[in-house]
Amino acid sequence: MSLVKCKPASFERSFGADPFFERFFDLFEERPSQRSEKAWYPPMDLLEHQNQLVVQVELPGVDPKSVDVKLTGDRLTLSGERQPHEAADATYLKREQVHGSFTRTIQLPYQIDAQNVHATYENGVMNIVLPKAEEYVGRQIPVEVK
Repeated sequence: MSLVKCKPASFERSFGADPFFERFFDLFEERPSQRSEKAWYPPMDLLEHQNQLVVQVELPGVDPKSVDVKLTGDRLTLSGERQPHEAADATYLKREQVHGSFTRTIQLPYQIDAQNVHATYENGVMNIVLPKAEEYVGRQIPVEVK
């Protein structure tokens, strides 16, 4: 008698279509990792300050000069590529680090002062500072006393 892994149809309908559960259950599979072959994108955070938005993107192992940052209207697009690390004198027994090209586009909640956008890269994190357009920042209006 042999054991057969059971995957009921109801499981597929409830969890199989959800990418989170697909990746979660892949952790328990006894097969070579295919993660490096799948599409990937770097995680990012969008922070709002009084006068600006800041996008923080995790890009460890990515050459910052190869990252293309474009602002078109209220959309910010990042694209680039992480090159695979090749071991010349060794064989991979397990390979989980992802590589390949990526593109991320986010819609910003405000119009941006495109002339003053700047990006920095430090310790594997790219920070993109996006000053809000003047109509969203507001300004102090002096009150004249008579």
